Formats: sequence, structure tokens, C-alpha cells
Amino acid sequence: IGTLVLLTVPISWGTYVPVVRYLYTIQPPVPGFVFSACYYTLAAITTSILAEVLQKSPQISMSTSELDEEEAKMLSVDTSIKSSTPFYGGIELGLYLFVANCLQVVGLQTVESDRAGFLVQLTTVMVPVCEGLFAGSLRFIPIRTWVGCTMAFFGLLVMGLDGKGDTITWDNPGELISTISQGDLLILSAAVLYTLHVVRLGNYARLTTPMKLASSKATTESILSVLLIVFLISTSSLQDRYEVFGVIENDGFLTFLITTGREITSFFSSFTAGLTDGTLTKSILLPAFGSILWTGWITCAYTIWAQSFGQQKVSPTNANLIYTFQPIFTALFAWFLLGETMGTFGFVGGAIIASAVFLVASNNDNNDD
Repeated sequence: IGTLVLLTVPISWGTYVPVVRYLYTIQPPVPGFVFSACYYTLAAITTSILAEVLQKSPQISMSTSELDEEEAKMLSVDTSIKSSTPFYGGIELGLYLFVANCLQVVGLQTVESDRAGFLVQLTTVMVPVCEGLFAGSLRFIPIRTWVGCTMAFFGLLVMGLDGKGDTITWDNPGELISTISQGDLLILSAAVLYTLHVVRLGNYARLTTPMKLASSKATTESILSVLLIVFLISTSSLQDRYEVFGVIENDGFLTFLITTGREITSFFSSFTAGLTDGTLTKSILLPAFGSILWTGWITCAYTIWAQSFGQQKVSPTNANLIYTFQPIFTALFAWFLLGETMGTFGFVGGAIIASAVFLVASNNDNNDD
């Protein structure tokens, strides 16, 4: 059951890109940080309400209490520690995801999407290494799992070559590797944080209920997102190409903050004016509202819960292998909703990823038997 629930995570994530691309065709387009703040807030409200409802349910409360007591005996965990797990775990995990998302947004200003996708998917290799280090030995990870991780990562690289095979000079492999830029380092840093999230989630998920942990994590992301919006708006009044607080003019990061702050301020001004003069009609508002609802409830709130639930039973390394299905489902939804097509490299890469997950899953089935 845990594996099946985790499989729905990349399926849900696969709808994110088509939904966002559709959203960006609406005028005025919603800035990325504003959009994320909206769906994080919706996810936080939804998971908090559900956590409260489930806690008050007599039948669920009794079974949850019994489960917590049994887990406490098995794991020798103090009750006070278990009661504080959702709060501290949500803050830690939410912080990982929030900072990683910000690093990706900044890094994508200079790094192409496909290259960034390769760098982020280094988590396929980072997760087993990190899990092994936390366990005290890399031998903690089965050899079959290492093979599966390598296959999955190779499959992702092959998928990234889709549509570009004719432009690559295969007789000079050195041309495939360019100089690592500052943007690359930001994306790599995001991959490290995503790795820590997957590994640490494997620990927290066994110490509390999935909905409590999901609520705490979503609330943390929501609060940080709103605070970031406020901060970015405050920077919009700063002037470009001037020394501010000792920062040298033409500083790339300062320019990014100012530009992003101005885009957000301009969006709110245009949105307010559109509501006043009636140019923002239902045909514009309803799709935008629907996109936020779908992203907040499905790709955010549900996947946060599903990860917490699934990783109670599935190890971080195997869970991360399942997450590598995301580009496959993204391509499928992009084809179905946007008419985009996938070439030979895409199908071959997807088949390699599916084989890697099957390899590890079959090993788990044998161990269970």
C-alpha cells in the first residue's frame, strides 16, 4: 500500500508543469512566488483542518493512539518527543523544501530547464549515499538498490536528450560538459536539500501521523512564502545600478530581488485595476482559481500527506526511485493537455526508469516473502 500511495506522488507532480504553463497564458500572468504562496497557503489550511478533524474522530483517535503506543515501544521513543515531532519535523522539512524551491527559482534565471532537471535529479544518487552515511555505512544500501539508482539516473539523462540527439557531437564527450556556473551551484544546492528532505522524512514519518506532519510542513512553507512576498515587495523601491547597503552596483542577486519585487508589485496593481474596471472576467478568473485549487490540493497538500504516509513503510532510497517517474507522467500530461510529443529518447529513458523501479520493487517483494 505504501508503494502504491507513493506512486501517486509523481503522477500528481506530473500535472504541475502543464497546469502552470496553462496558468501563465492568462493575463496578467501570476508571478511564480505569488503562485507558490497561494497554493502553499491553501495546502496549509486544508491539511490543518483535516488533521484537526481526524484527531477529533473517536475511532481514528483510538487507532492512532494505539499505533503511537506500539511505535513508541518498538522505537523506544519518549512520548513527549513523539508529541513534538509534527511541529519540529514540519519546520525542518518545510524549510528544506522552501529554500530548495527558492534556489531553483533563482538558478533557473541563468540555467536552462533541461540542464536544471538533470542537476536536480542527482537526488537519485544522493539519497542512497546520504541514507548510507546516516546509517553509518554505505553497505546499508543493497547492491540491487544501487544498480536501480544508477539505471534511474541514466534513464533521466536519456529522457533529457529527447529532441537533441542530432545536435550533440558524440565523438567529443568533453563538449557535453560545460563549465559549472553560479546557477548550476544553486540548482545543485537545491538537490542537496531535496535529498535531506527525503531522508529526514523517512525518520519523521515513523514517529507521527501523516496528516499532522503534512499540516506542520505545509504551514511552514506557507508562512515562509508569505514573508518572502512581503520582503520582495519591500525591495521593489530600491533603484537598480546603485550601491545599496554596501552592495556593489550591478550585483546580480540584488538586481534579481529588485526585478522580482517590481513584477509582484506590478501584478497586484494590474490585478486590482482589472477587478475595478471589469477587465478581469470570469473566463480569466475561474481558470486561474482552478489552477490554484488543483495545485494546492493535489500537487501540494495531497503529495505532502502521501509522502508522509508512504515513507512510513518504504525506505527513502526506494521512495526516491519511485519519485523518478515524475518526468514520465509530466510528458504524458503535457501530451494529453498541451499536445506536446515525446520522441525516441523520451520513450527509451522512460523504459529504463520503469525497469529500475521494478528491479528494486521486486527485491522488496522477495524480502517481504
